[in-house]
Amino acid sequence: MGTPVRVLLVDDEERFVQNLAKLLRGRGFEVSTACDGAAGVAAVETAGGFDVVLLDVKMPGMDGIEALRRIKDISPDTEVLMLTGHANVDTGIEAMREGALDYLMKPCDIEDLVAKITEAHEIEDIRRRPVLWPRRVVKEVAWPSFIRLGVEDLLEKALGVFLRAPGMSVRDELYVLDAENRFQGVVARRDLLEAAGRHRSGNSIEWEDLVAHPEWLPAEALSGVMRPGHPVATDPEADLAEVARRMLDANVRCMPVVEDGRVAGIVRLTDVLQHLAG
Repeated sequence: MGTPVRVLLVDDEERFVQNLAKLLRGRGFEVSTACDGAAGVAAVETAGGFDVVLLDVKMPGMDGIEALRRIKDISPDTEVLMLTGHANVDTGIEAMREGALDYLMKPCDIEDLVAKITEAHEIEDIRRRPVLWPRRVVKEVAWPSFIRLGVEDLLEKALGVFLRAPGMSVRDELYVLDAENRFQGVVARRDLLEAAGRHRSGNSIEWEDLVAHPEWLPAEALSGVMRPGHPVATDPEADLAEVARRMLDANVRCMPVVEDGRVAGIVRLTDVLQHLAG
């Protein structure tokens, strides 16, 4: 990872902080912790140099939104990821307006969180992309281009999609489609890790290990690991505010856009909240 990414974890749940800090340190991050919003602001003000702040929304005393405002005043270049166990569209919009990079729901899968922290460190000003006109429906913020995966594609191809360069943002799961772009199932990072673990006689494998050793994946088709079914989806004409509520309710950060039964693109919660905030 080179120079360790400096992460500040701010949350009033002591056990959550201890467990998450241990996991992140095990992945090579340099982690500091604070038990409330005021302590988090003080850490940024006195210690400084944090690349990413993980900030809980709901805390006694100074809440996450106020702490976010003060952190961005002190250190505008520090990226802040908001964490919450109480998803709320209005709070999400307010967080984006105040400069948060993303708004994540707890509990977070550690692999997804590690990828998101890495993305926050690597992507410069992703939340400041210019808005040329007001967006109010899904088709105006959707990403129409993404790699299609089929049931016969090998696991290694799915790994390659997860490892695409930043820009499309972190994907929680990949969609497996048929030749007409209709849903067949979904594949998550955890599915690939479990397949690699089984292939290596049940050994536990972390995401960084699999990235370094893609050959650990068995030469099997996605049909063997995908979870059949239709994920939560939206249509191109759906209202952004309603889509944000649905994504928060479903605890997803990326949603397929479906038109006439076929997947036409992908919409990200980050983009939706940014445009609602703009």
